[in-house]
Amino acid sequence: MKKVLWIIILVAALAALGTAAQRWLVEWPNRTVELVYDLYGLQQLSAESGVPLDQLFADLKAAGVETIAVQPESLGERMLAGGEVPPEVLGELPQDLVELGPFLTLPLAFDAQQFQLVRDAGLKASPKLNTVPWEVEPLWRDAQPELLILSGQGTMDLDELQGSEAVLALVEFAVPRVEAEPDRVVRLHGISAREMRVLSDERILNRYVRAVRERNIRVLYVRPFMEEDGGWQRSLQLLAALGQRLQAAGFELGTAQPFAAWRPSLLLTALAAAGIWAGAVLYGQLLLPGLRGLVLGGGVLAYLASLVLLFREPLLAKQGLALVAAVVFPCLALECQWGKGHLARAHSVLMVSLLGALFVVGTLSGTEFLVKMEEFRGVKLMHVLPIALVAFTVVRPVGEFLRREVPVRWLVAAGFVGLLGIVYVLRTGNFGLPVLEVEVRAREALENLLRVRPRTKELFLGHPALYLALRAPGSQRSWLLPLAVIGQLSLVNTFTHTHTFLGVSLLRTLYGWIFGLLVGWLLWRLYHWGKGWLRRDSGFGVLRVR
Repeated sequence: MKKVLWIIILVAALAALGTAAQRWLVEWPNRTVELVYDLYGLQQLSAESGVPLDQLFADLKAAGVETIAVQPESLGERMLAGGEVPPEVLGELPQDLVELGPFLTLPLAFDAQQFQLVRDAGLKASPKLNTVPWEVEPLWRDAQPELLILSGQGTMDLDELQGSEAVLALVEFAVPRVEAEPDRVVRLHGISAREMRVLSDERILNRYVRAVRERNIRVLYVRPFMEEDGGWQRSLQLLAALGQRLQAAGFELGTAQPFAAWRPSLLLTALAAAGIWAGAVLYGQLLLPGLRGLVLGGGVLAYLASLVLLFREPLLAKQGLALVAAVVFPCLALECQWGKGHLARAHSVLMVSLLGALFVVGTLSGTEFLVKMEEFRGVKLMHVLPIALVAFTVVRPVGEFLRREVPVRWLVAAGFVGLLGIVYVLRTGNFGLPVLEVEVRAREALENLLRVRPRTKELFLGHPALYLALRAPGSQRSWLLPLAVIGQLSLVNTFTHTHTFLGVSLLRTLYGWIFGLLVGWLLWRLYHWGKGWLRRDSGFGVLRVR
């Protein structure tokens, strides 16, 4: 039965590889990045510096910028200026002033003169639209923009976009729900005016280039520095450096183009699903050897159910299958330690984890995933469940484990590990615990050195723990496995970021693996050096490493 399951997994992997090849062919040709400059910031700078707005526009054209973002007047600006607020807007505002804050930044009305200013300068206007509870007069339609910038919470009403064939730029981290075709969508990354005041030029450049290279961003929203921060000269120097950095990274400046329409056959996904459930059955039988038949039956039923769901609710089925693959294959990898030497066994673990990554790529398929209109679901679960499953194999049989006498120092250690586990879970995803400044600097140093930064959990925790586990005696090895699985699940998790170019994910995985094993080797050598040094201690001998 084990051979049959492996045959199913390998055949299914070929189907997933076909989907991955299709994705590569869609991603690779799209190398054009569009720079969009902020009109509001330009007007502020012109007022501060005395440099005419026409001159600023001319300098931008010379620097390769062709698009200017035009934003509407906000409710807060209208109220501060003492202007009249339309009755239909007042009717949408909360009665409690404490709840008024979020409404003040919402758009109220466009100024047609701003579009005229941009047109007269020979530049393209790109209106900024937001999700609002009231109607904003669509003056922007007369400008016939090629790019619409969309942001906000909730659902963007497509009626607002009627009559426009413009490309839709979704603002990263503020993405409204838009029922539009994904091959009409690009992703936009910007740096706020507040951040522009405190970040160094190098940090700004790193953020922009990283967004393009690693997150399929194809529109960069740029703001000028105000006079007190260096003014227009510094702004132009930043633009020139940004263009050079992007070209060095293999991109060119121009008009952003959406990714081509890509909708792989559901048959390929169904074949990949067979491999995922075969892997689940294989691991389930290893985890519960006394229930092999029940596990097999459950796997067959689960596969049939996923096929039904795939043809009724394909998005939900794809996300569910990807989650199963992301949980099962890191655990299965640790059970597949083939070969005689520790390096051979380590590489066999890697190969099985890569199968899981391939199945994730094979299921999370379609242009909507490339532009993050849809994404992987279950990030927290996939970071916790594999560790729990591997820990379960370590403490079996549970009854015997619970009857043991536990020293106080073990309880203290368990509490410390539990605290680290909470931090580990909160650090997953985009909006967990903040990253320390020293870690940010270390990450950027690695990024500048290697172009693509390996993931910290693989480099300094998971892969070193795997190396130590494969070198350790049998009695000590099992306790390292819950840490070792973190490296494998992080490896698979890298490929759940479907808005990251496949080549970048592969390079990040390679770096994490090579340098993670080197860190493990270094720890192993330090351990034996320290052990030998302490054994030669002829003094008090306070510590003895056994």
